[in-house]
Amino acid sequence: MKLIRVVQRGFPWMSGMLIVLIGGAGAACQSISSNDYFSASIARARTAALRNRLTPLTAWVRPVSALREAGAVTAPMNVCAADQRCAQLHYPAGGEKPILIVDLGKASAGGYTVFDVSSVQGTPTLRISYACHPDGLSETGCFTRETRARYLGAAVDLPVLPANVNRHEVYTICRTGRYIAPLIQGQARYLRIQLDTPGTVQLDALALVNAAVYDRTPLTGFFLCSDERINQLWEISAWTTQLASFPNHDSWKVVDGWLLPRKLEQGLDLGLTREGAEWRDVVVSTRFELRRNPHFISSAGIVVRAQDATNGCLFELDLDGAYRFISRINGHDNCVKRGKLAQALVDGHRYMLTVSACGTRIEAALDGHVIDAIDDVQHGAGRIGFYHPKEKWALYDSIRVVDGKTQQELFSDTFDHGLERWDFSRTRAFLADGAKRDRLVWSGDLYFAQRNSYYAHAGLPYLSDSLRMLAFNQTPDGYVHASPYPERNTPPENKDFGPFPSDEFAAWLIPVAWDHYLYTQDVTLMRELWPALQKLMAYLNRHCDRDGLFVQREETSKHAGNLNLGDVRSRCYMNLVLWAAFRDGAQIAAALGLTQEQQLAKHRADQLKQAINRTYWNDAQGYFNEAKEATVLGAEANALALALHFASPGQAHRIAPQLRRISHGKFQSLASRGLFEYGYSDAALDAIFAHNWVRLLDPSWKGAWTTTECMGLMTKGWGDESHPDTALAGHFSGYLLGVRPIEPGYQTFVFQPQATKTVQWAKGCVPTLKGDILATWQRTATGYTGELSVPEGTQCTIQIAQAEAVQVNDRRYHGTCLPAGFYRICATLPNRAEEHVKLAANEQAHLLSYGVCASSSQESDGWSTNYLAAALDDQHKQGFRSQGHAAAQVTEWIELDLGREQQVSKLMLYPCSAKAGFPQAFTIQFGRSRDALSGIATYTDVQPSETKGQTLDLYSVIGYPTLRFIRITANTLSRSADAGDAVYRLQFRRIEVLPPLFDKAK
Repeated sequence: MKLIRVVQRGFPWMSGMLIVLIGGAGAACQSISSNDYFSASIARARTAALRNRLTPLTAWVRPVSALREAGAVTAPMNVCAADQRCAQLHYPAGGEKPILIVDLGKASAGGYTVFDVSSVQGTPTLRISYACHPDGLSETGCFTRETRARYLGAAVDLPVLPANVNRHEVYTICRTGRYIAPLIQGQARYLRIQLDTPGTVQLDALALVNAAVYDRTPLTGFFLCSDERINQLWEISAWTTQLASFPNHDSWKVVDGWLLPRKLEQGLDLGLTREGAEWRDVVVSTRFELRRNPHFISSAGIVVRAQDATNGCLFELDLDGAYRFISRINGHDNCVKRGKLAQALVDGHRYMLTVSACGTRIEAALDGHVIDAIDDVQHGAGRIGFYHPKEKWALYDSIRVVDGKTQQELFSDTFDHGLERWDFSRTRAFLADGAKRDRLVWSGDLYFAQRNSYYAHAGLPYLSDSLRMLAFNQTPDGYVHASPYPERNTPPENKDFGPFPSDEFAAWLIPVAWDHYLYTQDVTLMRELWPALQKLMAYLNRHCDRDGLFVQREETSKHAGNLNLGDVRSRCYMNLVLWAAFRDGAQIAAALGLTQEQQLAKHRADQLKQAINRTYWNDAQGYFNEAKEATVLGAEANALALALHFASPGQAHRIAPQLRRISHGKFQSLASRGLFEYGYSDAALDAIFAHNWVRLLDPSWKGAWTTTECMGLMTKGWGDESHPDTALAGHFSGYLLGVRPIEPGYQTFVFQPQATKTVQWAKGCVPTLKGDILATWQRTATGYTGELSVPEGTQCTIQIAQAEAVQVNDRRYHGTCLPAGFYRICATLPNRAEEHVKLAANEQAHLLSYGVCASSSQESDGWSTNYLAAALDDQHKQGFRSQGHAAAQVTEWIELDLGREQQVSKLMLYPCSAKAGFPQAFTIQFGRSRDALSGIATYTDVQPSETKGQTLDLYSVIGYPTLRFIRITANTLSRSADAGDAVYRLQFRRIEVLPPLFDKAK
C-alpha cells in the first residue's frame, strides 16, 4: 500500500487528505474492455465537436464570401476561389473608386496576403486594408501605425515584427502574375480591396497564407456538453490559443518560393550563407521585387565578403533609385559611395540585381546595366547574403553565386525548399500575448492561457519554449523580463528591466513552470530551468521586508492592473503571486530531488501565507484587502486567492458572493476559475455568461470568433482580438468535464464531474503525453452515470460531490485509484426531498430578523407590518396587507431593514389563504443604504404554493449580495379574498430572509 498526500493545487477539494493507492486493481473495481457503445458515443461527440472547429484545414485561407461592393466591381465572388475566374475592379478617370469587401470567416485567420492578377490596364494602385470587424474597415484598416504602445515605451512599434505595423498595403499593379505581401497581417476577418488610381484589374485567388505563421495542428482534445454556448466557447478558446502560438518568429520567411527577409526589432540585418567563408572573387545575382512601405523607402541589398554579420561589403538599392556602397567593419557602417539612378524603380516590377567582387573592385548592375563600382581593400573573403534593414520591404525569387574567374557555380537557391544553408535570426516557438498586435511572450499571461493548450493538444513545443525564452532573458541578479523579444540572443544586464518593468510578471515564471510540469511531467525542462528559477526566488526574497511581504521598487512597479510605473503599495495580489512562486518552487525542487531547496522554498511560502492572512485578510468584511494602504475589496487579489487555492474553505465561502463582475476579462476569467476551484460551478459559469464571451455568439456580432483583450468587443483600434489569456477551454475540460492532474503528467488524475443549471451532461477527450483520457457523464434523477477510459501509465480517482454511494463497474467504489482501463460509473446523491426538509428546518433556525416599513399598512384585526416575521404556525397573526384600492394598477411597497449589512441568499414569500393579495407583478430591490437600492429582478404571474411559499433565490454572478435594505414594490395588485372586501391589496402572510448557510455547489 502506498500513501500520497494530494497536492493542493491539483486537487483542491481534498487538499491535505490521504488517498490510498493500491498497486494494480487490488480490491478496487477492476477495469473492463471498452465497449462499443462508449467508443461510438465518443466518436459521435468528436464529430459533433468538429462542427464548431475554427482551425483552418489548409495553409491557404480564402474568403468565404464577398460582402459588398461599390463602384465598378464585376463578379466579386471570383476572388474566393483559385479557378481562373476573375473579379474585376474598374476605376474610370474622374469616376468612383471601386471597392470590394470580402469575409475570411469567423476564424479570422492571419497570414501573408497572396493574390493573382490575370490582366491589368494601366498601372493602377491596389490597396488592401484589414479589420476583424466591419466597423474597422477604413482605407487604412482598423488602426494606423501612428498608434504607439505607451506601456511598452514610446519607441516600440505595434504590431511587433514580422507583423505589418500598418493595417493596410498598397501595390502598384504593373504586371500580371502573383503578388505577395512582405509582412504578416496577424489576424483579420475582413479585407477591403480597392483601386486608389484609375485603371482596371482582374483578380483571382486571393488568400492569406499561414504556413509557419501560427499553429494549425488538428486538435486532439475536445469538449461537448448540453449547453451549446459552452461548446462553442471551448472551440473559440482553443483556436485563440492556436492563433497566438507561433512555430517560429524568424527573420526570414519563404512564401510560394519567394524569400521574405526582414530585420526583427532586436535581430540581425544580415542573413548569410553558411558556406563560403573562403569566397573571394564572386558574382552574385538575385531576382527581386520591392513592395511599397507607406512610411519608408524600400530597398534590396546584397552583401559580399562577409566574415560575419558585423563585417562585409554591402550594396543597397532603394525604390526611389538611390543606391549606396557600405563598408561594415566590426558593426560600424561607412557609406563609401552613394548615387541615384536616372529613373526610380517600380514596386512590383521584377528586376535582376548583380553584385560582383573581383580583386578590389565591387561592382553593381541592374538588369545587366552597370550602376556603379567602388574599390574596396577592407574585405578580402567571406560569405554572401542579403542586407535587410527593418523598413526595407524586398522579396527575392532566387540567388546564384558563381566564381568570378572560372564562372563555376558555387551556390544557388530558388527558395523552394528549406533554409538550412543560411544563417539568419532564428527563434524558438512560443505562445504570444496575441496574434495581431503584441506577438510577444508574456510571463504573467501564460498562467491564464496555458491550460487551454494542454486540454487541446499534448506535446506541442510552444509552452516549453516560451519558458526557455523567459528564463534566458534573466539578468545576473535574477530579475526576469516580462515580455522579451523572441529574437534576442544575449541575456540582459542588471538594471535592464525590459520593455515592461514588472516584478509581478517576473515572479509569474515559477507558477507557470510548475503548471507546465503538472500537465506534462517534463522533468528535463525543469532541470534546465531550475538555475533560473532558483535565482529568481533569491531575487524576490531579497525584496521582502521583515514580515516576509514584498517591498515594491518604483523602477519595476508596472503590473497587470496598472501599466504605468509608480504603484509601490504593498499589494495583496503581488504577495499572492509571490506565495505561489515559493510554493511552486518547492514543488519543482521536490520533483528534482532537491530536498534542502524544497524545504527552504516551502518555509518561505508558509511564512508568506501567514503574513498575507495577517496583513490583508479583512475578517469583518470577509475578503482580502487590495493593499496595506487600501482596505477595500481587491477584486483581482480575491479572484487570485481562489484560483491559486490560497483561501481556506471558510474564506472562499465568504469571498465568493462578493466577486462582482470585473471589467477586465482576464481577471473575470481568473474569478471564474477560482469559483470552479472551490466547487461554485454555477457561479463560475454565471461569471462567464455575464461578461462578453457569450456576446461573441450573438448573431448580431460580426467580428472574429476569438477571445479578446480584456474581453472587450472592440471593432477597431490596435487592441488584440486574439488574447489567449481570456480563453476558457481549460475551465470547461478541467472542471465541468472534471479531468485534472493530481500528480505531474497525469500519473494520477481526478475525474470529478460538475453539473450546473445548464450543463446536465458532458463528453470529452483530454490529451496527455501518456495517451488520451476519454470521459462522459450525465446527470440523472438520482445522481450521475458516466464512463471513463484511463490510459496506460496513469491512474484515476473519482470524486463526486455529495455522493452517498459510487459504483464502478457494478462494484462499490471506496476511493482507491483506478489503473489503466475502461470504467462505468454510477453515483447516487442524497434524496432531495429529504434534504429539502432538513435544509428548511436548518434555515428556519437561522432566519434573519428585520424591521418593516411600508407605503401603507392595515394595523388591526391581526394585520401588521410587525407580523411579517412571525412564526409560520402562529395562527393569531394574519400577516401584512396594504390599504385597499379600487383597481389593480396601483403601486404599493414594503421595505425590510436588517439592521446591519448582511449576506442574504433567499427570500421566502408566503401568501395568505387562497393567495389573496399576492402581487401579480413586483420588483425586488436591495442595497446597503436606503438611498442606493438597485434592481435585481422583476416577477410577473408568480404562482406560489400556499404551504411552501415562493422562493426568490438572490444568488447571481456577483454571488450572494451583501445588503441591509430590501424593497418589494408591487405595481399590479390582486384582490383580497375576505368577505365584504372586494378591493385590491398587497398582502403577504410571512416573509423570511435566509442567510447563505450552505455551499452553493451542494
